[in-house]
Amino acid sequence: MAKMIDAKKRDFVTLVTAILEQNVQLLTGKGYDPTAKIAQLRTEIGVTDEKEALQREAAAKAKDATKKANDAMNVAYTDASATVELLAGLLGKDNNLVIEMRKMRNTDRPRKTTPAVD
Repeated sequence: MAKMIDAKKRDFVTLVTAILEQNVQLLTGKGYDPTAKIAQLRTEIGVTDEKEALQREAAAKAKDATKKANDAMNVAYTDASATVELLAGLLGKDNNLVIEMRKMRNTDRPRKTTPAVD
């Protein structure tokens, strides 16, 4: 059951409940009254529905929060970049401070290297 996806688990619970409901007389005749189990499974699937709704809501909120965080970061990055360009205008593009600040944008990108030729 560990590898079964949630949709299949839900189907399984629904099918077991339906089979129990359809066979109440048969099972009661054999000494097993399934009414309590039917009620339990219905309650558990109802709780599952509620929890899944909360999960979908949380996922939507997380997606929205991620978008807001990304938007805020883009504003900050744009402002920092504009500041570097302002300094380039004030000091000149060949100024060592400007050169070093422009290099900082590329620190997390892999550097292009020429393959060694043997």
